[in-house]
Amino acid sequence: MRWLFDGNILENESRAAIFRYIKENPEAYPQKIIRETNIGRGAVLYHLDILLYAGMVACLKDGRLKKYRTARKAGI
Repeated sequence: MRWLFDGNILENESRAAIFRYIKENPEAYPQKIIRETNIGRGAVLYHLDILLYAGMVACLKDGRLKKYRTARKAGI
């Protein structure tokens, strides 16, 4: 995924919308992100993986579910 970091990670409109949603709604579940942003399930999961890899979001396990929040080092 190194090629992803050639530009701004948030240049992608969907990824930026997902990041904004997580920033405004800490500890959001993917299903809620999908419902609230109207972005498809596959796209949300793909962009969450990229945001995780880039260190912009953190993933917390809540039983069998995952919650996402902005990472401390994101600083955005």
